Amino acid sequence: MRLLWLLDSLHVGGAEALALPFSAGTHHDLTVGCLHTAGENLVEQELRRRGVKTVNFHARNLRDRAAFRRFAAFVKEERIELIHAHLAYAAMWSAWLSRMTGVPSIASLHASPAATKALESSAIRRFAIDVKERLMRFTLNRWSSAIVVVSAGLRDIYGRGLRAEKVRVVHNGIDVERFRRDRAATRARLEREFGVPPGVKLALTVSVLRARKGIEVLLEAVPRVPGTTFLIIGDGPMRAEWQAMATTDRVRWAGYRTDVNELLAGCDVFVHPSLDDAFPTVLLEAMAAGLPVVASRVGGIPEIVVEGVTGRLVPPGDAAALAAAIDDPALPSMGAAARERAEREFSTAAWIARLESVYAEVVRP
Repeated sequence: MRLLWLLDSLHVGGAEALALPFSAGTHHDLTVGCLHTAGENLVEQELRRRGVKTVNFHARNLRDRAAFRRFAAFVKEERIELIHAHLAYAAMWSAWLSRMTGVPSIASLHASPAATKALESSAIRRFAIDVKERLMRFTLNRWSSAIVVVSAGLRDIYGRGLRAEKVRVVHNGIDVERFRRDRAATRARLEREFGVPPGVKLALTVSVLRARKGIEVLLEAVPRVPGTTFLIIGDGPMRAEWQAMATTDRVRWAGYRTDVNELLAGCDVFVHPSLDDAFPTVLLEAMAAGLPVVASRVGGIPEIVVEGVTGRLVPPGDAAALAAAIDDPALPSMGAAARERAEREFSTAAWIARLESVYAEVVRP
């Protein structure tokens, strides 16, 4: 099948990064496209390096008619049989093209609209997000062939806003084998690079350092977990503020890293204190590396972490509960179960098989 994956842009992000494992695992004739360039479009560069067909329509905004005509012409010339769109603008463009041409389109939604709005301090920006969400729901309900959400939690957040008969829950997947590493060698590297004392428990957090990620809750929990060093990987607008909040030398700030898959196996527990998350792929990666997970019971996280089996779930914003879960003596024994669950439920092959079933529903012979 001639398949077009369409995204708003191809910079480094959760939804955008899915194009890489999908391109490696699919048997379809795939092109990955984007509406515009954001930053360096690093994912686009990597796809091209791997020999994957890419196209950039260079849209200036949602109303760029010339770019939309380029998009429509490409779909016609390449005889695209299905468009799988990710994120709001790409989903709306694809649905409009479906209305005009009859080419079926699927829209994937990866984040809660409420979470997106909560990041904005401007009332005008929040109003604009509301307008965009209403337009998106109207468009997808009318002209998309199916709507994919990454978790049942996200489906429930949208509630009656989407036509129930069109909605499919499809959990994402990852290349599990990328995270199989030698623990001893990785741990030695972490001890050298970040000054982690030998023999102490090492708790890892990987996150964009912005509001709603719960890093302030983690920092409040740190003094309650003696004998544990905390490594925080990531960067963002809240970094300076949160670094100033840290009251102990047991917190290491690693900044943005491109080698997270090489570092996970040397840690003892993965901590994810986010206050709102639809389906964080980083938890799949931690489990694939054999780490038990301590995370907030929000969004789609309970669909990833099995309480008492692959980790612990705690109320969002509860630093005392977070600290108690990190310090749980039963936690180390859950790493093997976490790895097994990642291999069984969240591999690239399992995820692509779930998507293929939706494709088969939409595209008839």
